[in-house]
Amino acid sequence: MNEYSSLLIRSIDLARQRANRGQLPFSALLAREDQVLLEAGNTANADGDVARHAVMNLITKAHQQLSLNELKQCTLFVSSEPCAMCSGAIYWAGISRVVFGCSGKALQQIAGQSINVSCRDIFNKCHPVIESIGPLEEELAAELIMEFWPHPS
Repeated sequence: MNEYSSLLIRSIDLARQRANRGQLPFSALLAREDQVLLEAGNTANADGDVARHAVMNLITKAHQQLSLNELKQCTLFVSSEPCAMCSGAIYWAGISRVVFGCSGKALQQIAGQSINVSCRDIFNKCHPVIESIGPLEEELAAELIMEFWPHPS
């Protein structure tokens, strides 16, 4: 366990709840000083919109409820490493730290199709640079992904 584990595990549990309701198994939560401010899940299937990733849904909510200064003080916890689209949105939202569970590389190995660019590659090119921490609790996060996208034995 590390200082980020409890909120990251909460994000993974939220992703499991989404998957149990037929949604894709991804979630995001925004916290400031260990207090959860917002949570969101992936609604791409429900909305019929491929851009409705958990991070995108959370950022939409965040901009309706928080100032840019407040967002800069927050940490985003995501069950899986943010994709390229979400990484760009995180930058434009002004969020300064991201903690993720399942790495993009592991997700690609399990689920297949993806854009093979890590969030770290994008965040390190940003000004200011966005701190990225992960993968953490990857076994737990990847287990959920494997349940959703089972591989033949």
